[in-house]
Amino acid sequence: PRLRPLRRCLSLSSSSVPSPPPDRPIRWGIVSAGLISTDYARAVASTPGHEVGVVAARCPDRAGALAGLLGVHHCPKAYGGSDAYSALLSDPSVDVVYVGTVAEHHLDVARASLAAGKPTVVEKPLTVGLAGTVELAAAARRDGIFLMEGLWTRCFPAMAAVGELLRSGAIGRCAVVQADFGWSTRGAVPVPGHRVWHPESGGLVLDVGMYMAALGQVAFPGAAVERVQAMGRTRHGVDHTVGATVLYSGDGDGDGDGDGDGDGDGGEGRPGGMLQFYVTGEGDTEERVVFQGTHGRIVLDPPAHVPTSFRVLTSEGGARREDVHEFPLPADGGLSGWNYPGSAGFRYQIEEGGRCLREGRTECPRYTLDDSVQVAAVPEEILNQVHGRT
Repeated sequence: PRLRPLRRCLSLSSSSVPSPPPDRPIRWGIVSAGLISTDYARAVASTPGHEVGVVAARCPDRAGALAGLLGVHHCPKAYGGSDAYSALLSDPSVDVVYVGTVAEHHLDVARASLAAGKPTVVEKPLTVGLAGTVELAAAARRDGIFLMEGLWTRCFPAMAAVGELLRSGAIGRCAVVQADFGWSTRGAVPVPGHRVWHPESGGLVLDVGMYMAALGQVAFPGAAVERVQAMGRTRHGVDHTVGATVLYSGDGDGDGDGDGDGDGDGGEGRPGGMLQFYVTGEGDTEERVVFQGTHGRIVLDPPAHVPTSFRVLTSEGGARREDVHEFPLPADGGLSGWNYPGSAGFRYQIEEGGRCLREGRTECPRYTLDDSVQVAAVPEEILNQVHGRT
């Protein structure tokens, strides 16, 4: 079915929350002490100009353990127990909140954080549905409070460079994006105890399909989602292998001649295109992204959700050319034992969030709330089709 173009929930407003004083680090409050929150907190601790001020977890032992782990850099306060989240949100020393709970709790915790007037970064997905994402975006804009979905890939220098090359016409007009992301759920992922099997927030689409859905915005900035077609198989009640095609339509034919054939390489209007991807829990995939243009392609090397290198392949006069661009991960401050590969790259997102707070912004220009809303619409439509929902 055709998806109506998504417009701004509310007009942009200036921040109603004072920026952190420039003479001290930005102090983060970390909600939850799970694997992803632990990696994020460690990345905060190793990022100059930032520190973890407070950690909170429903389990006091886990809150204390995370605080102790960070003690080598800065010893944060630890709140534990049933009111731990509320205690963190009411703590005046917290400049910005990171929500790293399991996905089904993102909406409630982020809603409470915004109500407390706290700038907030929420681990992806922002919420598990389009309605919740629209609600949070509207609340943040209405009250002038910074809100950002933690789709960290959009903050990597490599991804920013890819976007710049696409806009410059380095490979002509981008027509198609192809991508994959899969990891094996067999053996090490207990049923039903692992988050991937949760009936409300589990499955591969919400887990890693979010990365895929955001690629269309990089290739076709400003284009609306016109149509989504998907098919897939489920396991234990959640989507497990899914293939999808997303059609993007711009506000012009993309070549500037007005004939609607879109056969040129630039000009007036924002051209659309097509995104094709699959996600699976059957095995570890290559996880490579190809941006195919009219005069070449950009290949984002694996693992594409932690992009550190890409290749630009073009041909001119029969001669093939390949340019390699490399962006090594930042230093990890001497930390080791990350729970997830590449987590030192959280530093890019932390720096971007800090820059926005210092400048008094209400959202991140690299990944806006409009972007979050559009990305949320794509997996929701995919899941509706895979599960046969009307």
